[in-house]
Amino acid sequence: MLTVLELIAPLFALIVLGFAIGRFGYLAPGADKLLAEFGFKVAMPALLFRATSTFAPLPTSPVSLLLAYFSASAIVWGLATLGTRHILGRPAADAPVIAMATCFGNTVMLGIPVGLIALGPEAATPAAILVAVDTPLLWVIASLHGEWSLRGRKGVSINVLREIAYELARNPIVLSIILGVLWRASGLGMPGPVGKVIGLLAQAAVPTALVALGLTLSRFRFQGQIRTLALIASSKLLLFPGLVFAITRWVIELPPTWAAIAILFAAMPTGANAYLFAVRSDRVINSVSGSLVITTALAAVTVSLLLYLSGWSASSR
Repeated sequence: MLTVLELIAPLFALIVLGFAIGRFGYLAPGADKLLAEFGFKVAMPALLFRATSTFAPLPTSPVSLLLAYFSASAIVWGLATLGTRHILGRPAADAPVIAMATCFGNTVMLGIPVGLIALGPEAATPAAILVAVDTPLLWVIASLHGEWSLRGRKGVSINVLREIAYELARNPIVLSIILGVLWRASGLGMPGPVGKVIGLLAQAAVPTALVALGLTLSRFRFQGQIRTLALIASSKLLLFPGLVFAITRWVIELPPTWAAIAILFAAMPTGANAYLFAVRSDRVINSVSGSLVITTALAAVTVSLLLYLSGWSASSR
């Protein structure tokens, strides 16, 4: 357990550092947003571009990875929808937001750093595959679910689909992965100076992402209905990774590192996109805001236990 704590503690320490900097106003006003924007638009895309442009031949089909992860996500989404109506007694229009909070994890700002440090550089490829599909797919599903809950049999507005397509076309994370795959397929080499610049930016991705995550969390407050928070936290941190574990163990066989990154990503705390979707929908804003704080705090424990019980620590192999 000590080895796992030595591995995971520095990562969450950077989050706490960012949180403290944000709460005490150590940086100039607006610096938190600039750092988060740099991490999301520059450093992390550089890391993902380098990973996808240089990855080795895949040991298995990406379809198997996606089926294992998103079949579990679909189950959690359905159960969260039922729980919203029959356990929490909330209106049907709240279900898409709560379901999004239970399925959309902080895979970019926290999942990738934890995955790379715990599992090694070979985790970059399956991580990039999941990230490339996760954001577009869940945004589409959540938007369609939200429209359906409001419009019912009238169907889904074409404007919603157009807005989603426009936002995804501008997403730097998705674009960096697509460009990396295309660059690798082209067979072109990476010029030395360009490769070094991308490498330096990629090295900045992990610390920048973690400190920026802490800064971002410092703007949120622990608020919302306790029962709603409990449903989101238990579904996100326990049910989702548990289902992915069961599927990868007994249903869909994956290479060990691929299975590990799928389970680890499922165990990540609620991501900021869930909050953005709540604001956009103008529903469950307080509870989703609170879930970002509480699930990130709890993840320090649950992720450590997951790494310890699984024996995935790269330093122990």
